Order: sequence, then C-alpha cells, then structure tokens
Amino acid sequence: MMIMKRFYTNIYTVLAAAILASSCEVTDVTDVDPVYQVSEDKVITNIDQAQTVLYGVYGSLTDGLDYIVYMPAMTSMMGTTMQPGTWGGTSENAFYINDVNPDDYYLESMYSRMYFLINNANHVISKTSALHTDDPRKEEIIAEARFLRAQSHFYLLRLWGEFFDPDSGYGIVLKEEPISNADPQPRAGVAEVYSLILEDLDYAIAHAPAFTNTFYVSGIAAKALKSKVLLYKKDYAAAATLAEEVISSGERRLEDPYADIFIKKIENTEEVIFQTPFDNLNNRNNKAFMLRSYFGLSDEYVALMETDARHDAAIAVTETGSIRNNKFNGATYGGEPLTADTEYFIRLGEVYLIYAEAALRATKDPEASRSALNAIRERSNNPLVTTGDYNELLGAIRVEKILELGAESGEEWFDLVRYHKEGDIDIDDYKELSSETRLILPLPIQTVELSENIVKQNPGY
Repeated sequence: MMIMKRFYTNIYTVLAAAILASSCEVTDVTDVDPVYQVSEDKVITNIDQAQTVLYGVYGSLTDGLDYIVYMPAMTSMMGTTMQPGTWGGTSENAFYINDVNPDDYYLESMYSRMYFLINNANHVISKTSALHTDDPRKEEIIAEARFLRAQSHFYLLRLWGEFFDPDSGYGIVLKEEPISNADPQPRAGVAEVYSLILEDLDYAIAHAPAFTNTFYVSGIAAKALKSKVLLYKKDYAAAATLAEEVISSGERRLEDPYADIFIKKIENTEEVIFQTPFDNLNNRNNKAFMLRSYFGLSDEYVALMETDARHDAAIAVTETGSIRNNKFNGATYGGEPLTADTEYFIRLGEVYLIYAEAALRATKDPEASRSALNAIRERSNNPLVTTGDYNELLGAIRVEKILELGAESGEEWFDLVRYHKEGDIDIDDYKELSSETRLILPLPIQTVELSENIVKQNPGY
C-alpha cells in the first residue's frame, strides 16, 4: 500500500499547489472564465514542481463524481446495460431515453470537469516544456499530461461531437494552451480533433514511462488508448496493428478467473492498464451508493447475462431480491463493504475485442478475429464462437463487449452508434431514438449562450 500512500499524499498537497496557479475556477464550461488563469510565472520552475502539479492533474480524475460515476453511468444508460435506479429522477431518465436537455446538471458537470482537467494538463505541458533541463523525467511528465489531455478530448468528442464523421464540422472546442482569458473559441472539425488526440498519444507512446502500476500513464496505456481512438476513427488496419502490439507485449495479461478483475480492484492487478485509485478507509467517492440508488442495471442486461458464465461476477442479488452491480456495488474490498471504488479506463480484455473488430473490418478474414474473441470467451468459461460468417462474427463481437464490459463505462452505447453509422445495424432496434441527432449530446446551454453563439450547438437541440 506504499504506492497508495504516496499517491494520496501527493494528491492532497498538489491540489493546494495547483490552486496557487489559478485565479478563479470556471463557472461555465470552457471559455467564460479561466479554470486556471496562470498569472504566476514561477509556479513550475523545476522538475519536482512539475511532478507535483502533474499529480494534481491525476487528482482531477478522482475529485468529484464526473469521471468515476457520471460519465460511465450516463453512457451505460444511453446504451443498454443500465437504467435509472430507485432514486433516479427526470434527469437520469433523460439519458436513459436519449433526450437530454442542454441545461441538464449532469451534462454540464461532466463537460466542465473534462475541460478542467485539460486546462490543468495544458498548464503542465506548457510550463514543463519551457524548463531548461536534461532530466529525462521532463519528457515523461509532458507525455503523461498529453495522454490525460488526449483522453479527455476523446471523451468530449465521442459524447458531444460527431466522432463518426471525419468530415463533420461538429467536433469540440480544442484546448492546447492554458486558458488566460475569457475569449470564446469556436469548435474544431472532427478531423482536427482526431489529429490532436493522435499527436498527443504518439508523443505519450514515445516518451511516457514504462508500465509500473495502473494509476499512472504508461507507454502501453497510450498504445491501448490509441488503438481505441483509431477504431472510432475507422482506421481499422492501424487499430488492429496497435492492439496486437499491446496484447503481444506481455506487459499485461488477462485475469483468470474473470471475477478477479473486480475482486482485486486495485491491488496486484494483472489485466487493468489504467484506472483510478481509491482508499476505501478514508476516501468516500460514493460510487457504490450512486450505483445502488441512482443508477441500476437494466432489465435487458440482467436478462442477457442470465446464461453467461460471467453472471455472478457481474450481478449480485441481495437477500431481499434486489439486483446489484457486483462489479462495483455490493462488492467488498479487504473483507469490508465498499465505500469507494475505481473506474477502469481501459483493460486488456477490451483491447482483445478492439483487435477482434478492427482486424475483421480491415481484412474480412475471420480467423485472427475469432481467435481474439475466443480468448475472451475461453477466459470466462463460455462456449467458443465457431462462425466464419463476417456479419455473424461482427455481431458476436459487439455482443461480447456487452457481456465482458457491460455496466462499466457505457462502451456498448458507442458501439451501437458506430455499428449504426457503418450500416451494420439499425440503432432503433436497440434504442428507440426520437431523431438521428440524439446520437450525440447537446452542448451545455451556458457554453453556447455565453459565447454569443461562437460555439455552435449540436443540430436538433
């Protein structure tokens, strides 16, 4: 637990240090007020200070519920694995029926948190880049910050931008420098957004540290995320190549049995590539409570899992018959009921499925794709897939991602959108949408209005 103590000691000291680099916190979302208006030129004058502020950027992932609860729960409800819980109300239901208003609290909270992290990452990148030092840690710090910036830009793009259309002008507002004024900035096109994300990840692949633990960015994490970004960008051959490199590197391996992913959580993990830490004794991030009361498992997901060997690892039934998300809620840690929990940003099981889909779409050859799919099926003690039919195999991969990753981070929602846009399925067969515009969320109303419409709202909202 020495790593955990070091992490939290650094996080708590760092948040104060990061605030010293700021003059005000954003009340809108991107440009109305600076998140960290850097007015002190000497905030980062050496590597130790750069490291300290970088810890603060990591702390943005665990500060609040946006990355660890709202983002995964809302996207899971937009998909097919979660639904409003017993305490869920109008706002939760809006995501479930894919009809969210631009003034929704969750919408603004997630959106602003991602830009909050990006701005702090930009502070680290710009100030550390200016340091005159031969310390090799300089490039590593910049690489970790650029990965964190890329991840948040990617999350913003797939929720609020037309990520499925590289020619679309409805990307997101890109931030490459710390915010120093309140001048509004227009949205970039989707192609430009992908370009910056991939540039950041290429830098992280080249310069990030080797993998040491799951709480910090590593070169293997950057490769894994890039393979996922390339899958969304429809660069299938490149996505497959990179995913295969991650799998064959031997740096991570599949947990066996499957349930160990969620039993181990953050200790002695073998499969997780990047995740958030937590201290169950002192940290109360409320994830267990929120996933019990506000966000529950969908009836469809529970029924789908009924015949799958992963059922007991994923779903718990209380003595009173209540259904719980056993990956997070209703579980224990160190023999005690969980008060906090992690968010698995990416794990090796997903990389296998990225490879399975990307390889199939790139080559139309089922053999390698089926082998990767069956590695996941075999690990979970489920019957192997035997079909060689392209469409059947593609469909099996999509369903496997629900069985493997369901009720974790909403990946099945983005799969529905991608498969729909590729012409593989009709999304209305799975989620009834009032309009094609509901494939993405509306921008928060303050972002549009306070920019005097320089930041354009998404069509249909």
